[in-house]
Amino acid sequence: MFFVDFVIINENSFRIFCFIGFLCLFCLLEYMFPIYKRSKSLFKRWFINISFVFIDTLLVRLIFPILAVGFAIVCMNNGWGLFNILNLPLYLEVFCAFILLDFGIWLQHVLFHKVKFLWRFHKIHHSDEEVDFTTGVRFHPGEIIISMLYKILLVFLIGPTIGILIIFEVILNASSIFNHSNLIIPYNLDIFLRKLIVTPNMHRIHHSIDEKETNSNYGFHFSIWDKIFNTYTKNSDSGKNLITGLIEFRNISEKGLIYLLLNPFIKS
Repeated sequence: MFFVDFVIINENSFRIFCFIGFLCLFCLLEYMFPIYKRSKSLFKRWFINISFVFIDTLLVRLIFPILAVGFAIVCMNNGWGLFNILNLPLYLEVFCAFILLDFGIWLQHVLFHKVKFLWRFHKIHHSDEEVDFTTGVRFHPGEIIISMLYKILLVFLIGPTIGILIIFEVILNASSIFNHSNLIIPYNLDIFLRKLIVTPNMHRIHHSIDEKETNSNYGFHFSIWDKIFNTYTKNSDSGKNLITGLIEFRNISEKGLIYLLLNPFIKS
């Protein structure tokens, strides 16, 4: 397929173009159609959230001599992974790979909430007291490193082709920006979209200060997994008065970038 070949050849440019494009698009859409008014310092929040992107990217490049895409090449050359064994038609492999990879990311998200050690890193993402498109890129470097190791394991088990993996990762980033966006979506359209994908209204419940609601709606792209495994919450008990963030961070006056980077290593 021409598009897949184009993506493989121009991987870095394609990733950067899509990432910046989606950030700019949802920045504009939030400005035009916000669902909530902002009460916190926009510059400070955005500075912290975007800073995580640069730190995460630098650390991953320094620590990992081979990323998930590079490992996909190793798996292909050695015949490792489900799809390197089955040799399915491309259209079927694309469909099945997206389903399996998305389930793997859903499971990873559940683990980051249920395993105490992993939650120490993931809670930095949830500490954002206002949720918008920049929250979708706010992840502690420790979480990113663990996620990369997990993703390499997924690649070893599933064996997706290089092009499929790159496109999946780009769509996953776009989904994270979309479902964290402070974007108003008409109720009927939201309910319709939720039949297949995670919407901002659905994911905002996951960022609720209510722990019961935080431990629901784990999906990043497809919404089906939460419905299948009974972790779906349709509406927040707080309705339109939903408060986002974590209680432990609301009681701390100074929540700058350095504090957030060090927080997972501070004994609680």
